[in-house]
Amino acid sequence: MCVALYPPPEVGGFTATGDKEEKGAYAFDYGNQLPTNLYRPTAHKDNSWTDTTVYGGNLSDPRLASETQFTSVALADTISLMDDKLKATLGVRHQNIETRSYDYSTQVKTSDYDDSEWTPSVGLVYQPNKDWSVYGNYIESLSKGETAPAESANKPVTNAGEALSPYVSKQSEIGLKYDNGTVGSSLAIYHTTQPRAYVNDANTFVEAGENRHQGVELTVFGSPAENLRFNAGVSYLDAKQTDTGSQVFDGKRVIGIPKLQSNFNLEYDVASVSGLTLTGDVIHTGSRYADAANTLKVDSYTTLDLGARYRTKLGKQDMTLKGVVSNVTGEDYWSVGKYAGSEMGYLSANEPTAVKVSATFDF
Repeated sequence: MCVALYPPPEVGGFTATGDKEEKGAYAFDYGNQLPTNLYRPTAHKDNSWTDTTVYGGNLSDPRLASETQFTSVALADTISLMDDKLKATLGVRHQNIETRSYDYSTQVKTSDYDDSEWTPSVGLVYQPNKDWSVYGNYIESLSKGETAPAESANKPVTNAGEALSPYVSKQSEIGLKYDNGTVGSSLAIYHTTQPRAYVNDANTFVEAGENRHQGVELTVFGSPAENLRFNAGVSYLDAKQTDTGSQVFDGKRVIGIPKLQSNFNLEYDVASVSGLTLTGDVIHTGSRYADAANTLKVDSYTTLDLGARYRTKLGKQDMTLKGVVSNVTGEDYWSVGKYAGSEMGYLSANEPTAVKVSATFDF
């Protein structure tokens, strides 16, 4: 059987390289626990380090903590069939990650690895007509492992500063898209996995299970009028810890990941003022947990940003002036982060109402 391909397959490839150095130092002072309150912070004049402080490196002159070299070579081929209604993209990528970790103080090399992997990528798009598309894709990628923290639960970690071996992350997605040139929408279902790392009972940083993310995302976009554009989306994400080896954490949500997120963006070109566009953004973030056992829950929040941009010329140079008032309603909320290797997260205070201005030049 012979299949004629027309137009001819599209073949492409690329090479990417990168080098990264990280410097650091740390100081932990659990003896300096001054009374305060998250909601009504107390100001203290004397917060100097105590005699029990544990140091790593020099805070005034951080030294080398790690070096990473990354190389990637990829080749992809797109084949069109059925009068271009069906397109298949097949690709392969070779990635190499070389990492060296060093002691903060002595600069002695604590660990290193040189790892590489061949990873595939597959994509299919079926377009029965110009408005509708059905697609699916699968991709793998080699990623750098997490780095062991210096301390956990007030005790030094046995392999502090050591980078765990690279891991292969996997992502699959299927979706449906409609776009008639005026309005459009897309629905996607996706699934990703990545290893989970923590500090065990022996105070050693190790991998244990994985974080599994699977969700669905709906977006709507369009331009119902020549001077009006909108983009809205909502996503539901089920991010859980699996195969952790502990009933306390298995099946619990990943630190800092909300189940529900949504956004709405609107742009309006002012007809009476050429080059002036008014913008508005509403962003909602659902509740999150600040610990792996899911006992500390952080409330959801919604913010409103209003702004404008003005395209003009400065002499013969194209220029765009932008201004945004963020968090217009003064919403109070917490952002949730995660310490490497810890079963506890941390909270950061929200950004207050602020005015931001910028100027961009197109050369």
